[in-house]
This record gives sequence, structure tokens and C-alpha cells, in this order.
Amino acid sequence: MRGLLDVLQDVVRRFDEVGLEYFLVGSLATMYYGRPRFTQDVDLVIRIKAQQISQFENLFPIEEYYCPPREVLHDEVIRRGSFNLIDQSSGIKVDLVIDKETAFYQSEFARRKKVEIAPGTEVFVASPEDLILKKLDYFREGQSEKHLNDIRDILVNVQVDEAYIKHWTEHLNLKAEWARV
Repeated sequence: MRGLLDVLQDVVRRFDEVGLEYFLVGSLATMYYGRPRFTQDVDLVIRIKAQQISQFENLFPIEEYYCPPREVLHDEVIRRGSFNLIDQSSGIKVDLVIDKETAFYQSEFARRKKVEIAPGTEVFVASPEDLILKKLDYFREGQSEKHLNDIRDILVNVQVDEAYIKHWTEHLNLKAEWARV
């Protein structure tokens, strides 16, 4: 049975084959910088346009992955939303968030870096600073302490660009959340 890393590796290989830009976020990215913890899915930010939907569908045949119908994909791409793929053999869910056309998303894509997240598995991953900023935003939305704990774990393990974090906490109105860390 395939595991999370197998599914991640397969999905990003398919993205790389067609030049679809992406980066890893969520628990797997946090674990890369912080400490291991349980997770059941893969979270990726992707850059996709409406004219790439057919190509995207062809990357994920129904025998291998559940992919939403074309109409759903089109709606999500147009509204810059999100959707899921599900690996048919394992049931592992891949959450795909479509990048927004904002300065922050532009910055995230510019700062992503390709890393070996596990032996033989290289993927683009969000910078630690951008993960921290996203976790601050998630904390603001849901008040879950797990996000603050993830941030603290990253800060213990990685030297971060504090000026970058300061700039974006001010710009994204996350100063109070950052102060809690």
C-alpha cells in the first residue's frame, strides 16, 4: 500500500513532467522544518490557469486518482479556490490550493525551494517564514494552538528571516498572532 510520501512523489513527478508550478505546505512541510507529527494528507499550492485544466485532468486518470469533474475544476481555478485529488489505491487525499494573485503568493512562489524531504523524494517546499505566516493566519481563523506549536517547532530548528516575517505580519495584519508566539 502506498504511503503519504509515495503519493506526494507521484503527484509532484506528474506536475514536473508538464511544468506545473507547486510547493508543499501543511503538515509535511512543517515537519521538514520542525518535528514529526501525525498527518493524513498532502497539502500543495499550485499555479494553474483555466487553459491547463484538460492537461491537468489527463495527468490523473480516474483509475489512479479521483479528480473532480471538469466543471468543478474550472470553477475552482476561476475563483482561485481549492480542490482535492484522492489516490485510488490508498485513499490518501491531496489538498490542492490554487495560488491567489497577490503580492504574498508571488513572494511565496519566489521563495520556495527544492529540497529532499525524504530519501529519494525531492519537492518544492514553502520557505519556513512563509509557513510561519500561513500558520499565523490559520491560528487567527481557528484559534488552534497546534499552529502556534508548529511555529515554535520551526523556530527552534531553523534560522528565519525576521525582517521578512515582520514585513508580512504587518502587511497581513498578523502582528498580534506573531506576538503570541
